[in-house]
Amino acid sequence: MTQSLPIVIIGTGLAGYSVAKEFRKLDTHTPLILLTQDDGHFYSKPLLSTAMHQAKSPQDLIITDVALMQQQLNATILTYSNVEHIDTLTQTLSVQTDNHLQNLAYQKLVFAMGANPKPLPIIEKLHSHYRINSLMDYAKFKNAQASWQHLTIIGSGLVGCEFAHDFTKSHLSIEVITPDPYPLYGLVPEPVGDALRASLAEKGVSWHTKAHVTEATQNHDCYLSLSNGKTLQTNAVLVAIGLAPHIAIAKTAGLSVNQGIVVNSFLESSVSNHYALGDCAEYGSECRQYVSPILVCARALAQTLNGNPTQAVLPNLPVSLKVDCYPIITAPPKRGIEGSWQFENLDNHYQGLFYDKLGVLQGYVLSGSFLAKRQEFQAALNTK
Repeated sequence: MTQSLPIVIIGTGLAGYSVAKEFRKLDTHTPLILLTQDDGHFYSKPLLSTAMHQAKSPQDLIITDVALMQQQLNATILTYSNVEHIDTLTQTLSVQTDNHLQNLAYQKLVFAMGANPKPLPIIEKLHSHYRINSLMDYAKFKNAQASWQHLTIIGSGLVGCEFAHDFTKSHLSIEVITPDPYPLYGLVPEPVGDALRASLAEKGVSWHTKAHVTEATQNHDCYLSLSNGKTLQTNAVLVAIGLAPHIAIAKTAGLSVNQGIVVNSFLESSVSNHYALGDCAEYGSECRQYVSPILVCARALAQTLNGNPTQAVLPNLPVSLKVDCYPIITAPPKRGIEGSWQFENLDNHYQGLFYDKLGVLQGYVLSGSFLAKRQEFQAALNTK
């Protein structure tokens, strides 16, 4: 009886589709049902932050449409659907699709819902404020921006920096507001962050570091008062301050949640037969909201779903910044490790190696001309 029940995956982003693809390599018969709140088309979210200057339409960014995904995966994909209730004891859920509420029984349930942009209430009252966390968000932003000359970005992490770089190529005047002392704070050490800031400034990005918005109003343009005493006039505001894991439905269902849905090394939650991966999951007290960990977890979870329990081993995987004027690859040391950085600097390009107190390599950062050393230091990091 159990064998005939489907595996249900909530989410059709990279995490949801990746685990479905990996599972289908191992099992072509068990029913698969994927649930999504959007149109279900497969696309690469990291490409959203580099697509504007290439004049990419939302349609251009679709890699595989939902009909073909259904065919390739031999799966049922319910689009524009919301999960209303999950009963983990009976292993059933209720899903609303096109004004129709249906109940689904499942043998295993995978949470792959991703994450939502963190709220910023002071900006959300502005009509011309945007976030780009999905293809649908990108379409809304692109339709609105044709007449703009000036855009303000709040946030200086990977996404904020990549958007700033991309929009300068689109001939927009860009200002970045961040409470941090330099961009990529927490991912790279200060000399590298300062070099990135200088490089983007040369491209026309104006920086307001150690600052935040204290007041925001809109008449036609937006007016932003900053904590440093400055006032900015801008056509629109793009908020890129990070993501909060989508945990509400899992919490309501009784799963253990913290920052994300808490999972063990097998990606199983506190309730058996219920798993999580991707931006909504918390592994070892961390949320690893990057592509590489998702792919590692998808391969491991597919094995587990196929009856071969497999741990997801997450080494210190590198993160790349897609900014061609100052590209960066970083594998920062894990939090709490004591040690120090050692740098080589060549024309403001950096090789930074982080060693702990025993002299063991625990992280690295490479920029510009040093990128070619990525494999060398990644191998050293993974074999220590």
